[in-house]
Amino acid sequence: MKPAPRNLTAWLGHMEALNPASIDLGLARVYEVAERMGVLAPAPVSVIVAGTNGKGSTCVCLEQILLAGGRRTGCTLSPHLESFRERVRIDGVEADNATLCAALDAVEAARGDLPLTYFEYSCLATLFCFQAAAVDVAILEVGLGGRLDAFNIVDADVAVVTSIGLDHMAYLGDSREAIGAEKAGVFRAGQRIALGAGMPDSVLTAAARATQAPLLWGEGVRLLAGHGGYAPGGWQVEVDGRRFPGLPASVLPAENCALATAAACAVDAVTGEDRVDERCVRQGWSEAWLPGRLEAFIADGRQWLVDVAHNPLGAAFLKTEIPRRFPGCRVVAVFGNLHDKDSGAVCQALDGLVRHWVLVDTAGPRGLSAEALSGRCDGVARSVVGDLDAGLALARSLAEPSDVILAFGSFAVAQAARSRLSHYSMGQQDTPGE
Repeated sequence: MKPAPRNLTAWLGHMEALNPASIDLGLARVYEVAERMGVLAPAPVSVIVAGTNGKGSTCVCLEQILLAGGRRTGCTLSPHLESFRERVRIDGVEADNATLCAALDAVEAARGDLPLTYFEYSCLATLFCFQAAAVDVAILEVGLGGRLDAFNIVDADVAVVTSIGLDHMAYLGDSREAIGAEKAGVFRAGQRIALGAGMPDSVLTAAARATQAPLLWGEGVRLLAGHGGYAPGGWQVEVDGRRFPGLPASVLPAENCALATAAACAVDAVTGEDRVDERCVRQGWSEAWLPGRLEAFIADGRQWLVDVAHNPLGAAFLKTEIPRRFPGCRVVAVFGNLHDKDSGAVCQALDGLVRHWVLVDTAGPRGLSAEALSGRCDGVARSVVGDLDAGLALARSLAEPSDVILAFGSFAVAQAARSRLSHYSMGQQDTPGE
C-alpha cells in the first residue's frame, strides 16, 4: 500500500489521478465507503440543496441564518474558485489544511480498491469533517443533478430546489422536465421541501409525492419588495404564514436568500425548536456572501462585477439583477465560457443590457477560445481579444465611469478576473490588464 500524501496539494493530485473520469455518476461506490466510515448521518439535521443555479448562495445564506440562531453548521460548496478549502465550511469558516488532510486520510483508509472520483472523495471527506466537528446542521450542495449526486447518499431532512434550467444536458436530459426529474431525486418521503420559482411539473409532482405540504414559491414562500428591495424599505419574506419584514439588501440574490429563510424555518420544524426569528434572518441576509457571485469591485475609476453565471438561466438572472442594483447603468461584458455551454443563448439573454462584448479565452480541456465563442455570439457588438488581461484593459477603455463592467462566464474566467481586480483594488497602480 502506498503511503498517504503528506499535504493537501499532494492529496488533491492523488484524488485527480485515482479515477480518470471527472464525472462518473452513481451512488454505489460512494455509499459503500460512507457506510464503512459511518458518515451517512453527518449531523442531527441535514439539508440538501439542488438546482441549476443559485445553490451556493442559498447554502451560504442558510448557514448564516442558522449561525445567528446559535446552531453549529457544516456547509459544503462546489466548485471552488480559489482553494479546495472553500468546499468545506465549519461554522462559516473554511476548513484548515490539517483538518482536510485528516479527513482525506480517513477516506483513503476506508475506500480499499474502489476508484472514487474527485467529487466522491471530496464528498466523503466533507461528511467526515462535519461529523468530527459535531455540527448541528449539515448543509449539502448538490454538485451535478441530484438523483445520482454523491451527496444524495444522505437522507436529508430538508430539501431545497432553487431553479431548473437547461444545463449539463449530456448527463441530465435535454428538457426542463427531464432535468427537473433528476434534481427531484433528492426528495425523501416525509421530508420538508422548499421550491424556487418556475418549477417544471416533474419537480412539483415529485415534491407532492414526498410531502403533503411542500413550500411552493409564491404560496408557502413569498418574497415582497419594499421600495424595490434596495431602498430603506427592504425586502419582506413570508414562509408558511410567518413574516420577516424589513430585510436588508444582501449581496446575494434576494430570491435565494428567501429560499434560505424557508429552509431555516424547516430546520426549526424538524427539531421542534423556534430559533429562527427576525433578528436571525436579518443577520443572515446581511452577512452572507460568496466570491464570484455578484461580487463588486471599484478599480481604476470603474465599477466592476464578477459573476460565475455561465448558462442562459444565470444570464437571465443578471439581466434582471444588474438594473436592480445599478439603475440606469450601461454594461460592458468580458465573457468567456466552456464549449459545452449554450453561449449564444447567454448573449441573447443579456440582449438590451450589454452594449459591447469583450470575448476572452477559457483554458482547459472544456475551454472555448474567444474565436470559437465569437462564432456563437452572432448579432452582438463584440471584440475578440483572447487574453483576459487584454480583455479587462479593453473593457475599461470602452466603459464610462457611470458604466458597469461585468466579467463573467466560466468559473476559470471569474476566478482570474477577481484575482486581478482584487490585486488592483487593494491599491496597485497598474490598470487591470497592463
